[in-house]
Amino acid sequence: MSHIYYNELWLVTRNDLEKLLKFERKLQESAPLRKKVMLNTALSIYVRYHNIVKRLIMCYDQMVQTQKRNLIKKVLNCAIGRMLECKREVTCQNYLDYQWPDDILYQMKFTWDDLELLATACGRERLEERKKFVQDLIEKVERAKIKEPSLSQTQVDSTTEFEEEIVKTRITRRKRAVQPTKVEMPRESPEEIAAREMKAVVKKAMFTAILLIQCHERARRSRVRGEDAKRIFEYKEKVAYGDIIPKMIDRAEYIESAKIIQCAWRRYIARKDIRKKIARLEEALGMTIPSWQCRKVFTRDEENFKRRRAIIPVFTEQTEKTICDKRARLLKIKGPGLMEDITDEIHEWFVIWYDAVGHYDVFPVAKLGGSVLIVTGQTSTPHEYLTENLEKEMKEKVRKKEAPKPEAKSTPIKLTVSEKGKMPQTQALSCLMEANADFVQNWSLRDESSNPEQKEYLDLIVEKLSYELQLEMRKIADELLRAELELLNKALSKDHAYDKKKFVIPTMNGKEKKKGAQPIRKTKEKKSVMDDVPVEDLFYELLQAGVIREYPIVFLRDWVGDFSYGNYEALLESRDCKHRLGEVKQLVFEYCVLPLISKETHQIAPLVRSVCICGLPRAGKTFLANAICSEVGALLLDVSPSVLVDKFTDKKEQKRFINMVSRVARVYAPSVIFLDPGEGPWLKKVPPEKRHLQPKRFTKQFVKLIKSIAPGDQVLFLSLSEQPGNATRSFFKVHNRFIMIPTTDYNTLYMYYKDLLMKYHGIDRNIDVSCLAKMSIGVPLSFIKGAMEKVLSLQRRITLKHNPLSPTEILNEVLMYDHPAEKTLEEFHKVEKRVLRRKMKTRAAAPE
Repeated sequence: MSHIYYNELWLVTRNDLEKLLKFERKLQESAPLRKKVMLNTALSIYVRYHNIVKRLIMCYDQMVQTQKRNLIKKVLNCAIGRMLECKREVTCQNYLDYQWPDDILYQMKFTWDDLELLATACGRERLEERKKFVQDLIEKVERAKIKEPSLSQTQVDSTTEFEEEIVKTRITRRKRAVQPTKVEMPRESPEEIAAREMKAVVKKAMFTAILLIQCHERARRSRVRGEDAKRIFEYKEKVAYGDIIPKMIDRAEYIESAKIIQCAWRRYIARKDIRKKIARLEEALGMTIPSWQCRKVFTRDEENFKRRRAIIPVFTEQTEKTICDKRARLLKIKGPGLMEDITDEIHEWFVIWYDAVGHYDVFPVAKLGGSVLIVTGQTSTPHEYLTENLEKEMKEKVRKKEAPKPEAKSTPIKLTVSEKGKMPQTQALSCLMEANADFVQNWSLRDESSNPEQKEYLDLIVEKLSYELQLEMRKIADELLRAELELLNKALSKDHAYDKKKFVIPTMNGKEKKKGAQPIRKTKEKKSVMDDVPVEDLFYELLQAGVIREYPIVFLRDWVGDFSYGNYEALLESRDCKHRLGEVKQLVFEYCVLPLISKETHQIAPLVRSVCICGLPRAGKTFLANAICSEVGALLLDVSPSVLVDKFTDKKEQKRFINMVSRVARVYAPSVIFLDPGEGPWLKKVPPEKRHLQPKRFTKQFVKLIKSIAPGDQVLFLSLSEQPGNATRSFFKVHNRFIMIPTTDYNTLYMYYKDLLMKYHGIDRNIDVSCLAKMSIGVPLSFIKGAMEKVLSLQRRITLKHNPLSPTEILNEVLMYDHPAEKTLEEFHKVEKRVLRRKMKTRAAAPE
């Protein structure tokens, strides 16, 4: 796909976003809505943001122009934050994490595929860079520690090295002439030699095996041809001697039999052609799944996508080079002039104050903006200063004459975060409006047809660099002018040293505090012992302890599951509605993946510190954990009891370990702190077989670690649980979100069986998959996959042509699954109800 397609997609998406922002502005200005209307409004906004985020991810993944890509990234971060805020608002209204807005989808002409997020949200090239960075970091730390010899080893080998050096010096002294240096060939290690020899042996054995098979096959074919020739020769010889008299067939009978054979053959060919046409039509309509599909189009698209992603770093590097050249040029040309202009403005300010008041005003602090406040008119003028002083003098005279009266107590005004019945005005919405205004100002009137090569726009670069250069020059000028103001104040104090009335120069400390303002207390941050230790050493220590480990690369698009299409009607009829495996993927994206894609998104989006994924054994919890890490390229820190057994036993060591995990996770963010089983530290009663693991050692430390996660840290505490009912109340308080993985349903199993069976050519395309799916409800997909591999062995696949596969063969293996007890299922339903009750009590509306 060309640049034009993605430019048009970006423009259409931004147009839809602008319409949505106008709609939100009208909602902010309108009167509060009723609860039901508010729920439908928030749900429609959430659906529209979901579709916009999907298209923005596609644009960001394939857009090449660097400046436009940065703008899309900003809009994407804000849109994700606003979408998650709408999700929280909807959850507060109906207390459900899963939504089924079928009526809204019908009105907007959307399907569930329009809302499904499949592309990597943080950009493919960013994800690959992150994976390579983590892998290189692990290898670098390991290599650095291996090269450093230990102290004991150096002491042992010191004498032998000294003796070897002495022998070498003696040998060199005896030599009269210096021998020419020889080029040393690279030596192979014993493992490499063994591998090379083994490879040669295998290659030779394969060659001899091929020759032997060819020889036997040629001999077999020769024997067959020889037997045929011998049989024909003997037959002709017997006919010639009269031993065999050939039967004479009537010509009419011969022609009649030929006609019958031809009719039968033509019927057979016609039926075969009709079957092929029907199969081709069903395949084109998607009614059957062929065993082989032509992947040329998909392969070509994937190659184009990879080619575009490979071009992105080249464009980025070129833009950075242009920015560096322009910055150096602007600094050389405009730098001195800017310094003079800034100093002239401040000197003029000095003169105005001195002429009007007789002294100078306080120079604003750098944290507040420095001289920017002076230029923009945010500081007080001499006239305002004089009027304030007069008012103070008048008030002091009145106070001296009149006795002080007791002030009436004012009732405190309670401020609410947002009015009921309205979507809250948040940082994400304001940031989204700023990004939209940026596009309107810099991109809306730009003709991009004249830039087919997607080069950088110099006017935007110069404008941005000029603003940055002005700020840099202003900081330098402010420092010089503060020093100059100190000298001027000293000279003024010397001039007024002999005045009768004490001359006071206004300072920041001398100014009176406003009424009701609390004094700012300077709190000294406690310096931790871990701050002096390099992060690389902490990383290596956690790597040696097995806390930092690698994980298999899997993605959420590989998660098999279908949506529940009947829950909308169930909600209308007040019936029980259960979520399916398809909704689980969406929830994992919203609570675990999207907040971690960037620091800006984590700051804007509702804070989710900890998530617990609950499910029965073999339900796919580990797959989801690995997929979360793979989607964002996260650093995985495994703090499970099985990893920490017999490690960090002392209390000081435990505290130090948690500080190490917290610091490494923040420095190398995004990070996932993984705990399996999640209910271990909060068990009501530890079973005897798990007592040696001591799962409750880090309970208090884990609670502190979760509470310390702040917006922008890009850290997630992720736990897996098979028995959440055995945990105490603290377990449910610690985790912000619970994702319950349901048992397999009919829709998902039907799709899964189709995908597994239809890839084999010999299997009937009309095999009864519906019966298999109906009988396998509740069986995990991993068990079904193992049963299918066991049934469709190599020997069974060879016989598929003359002995078709029957559903009973698969069912005999699938029905061997031992379903969980009813008590276990009841406990899971209780946990779901408990989580729902917790939402109804807390209402989840207040930001965490």
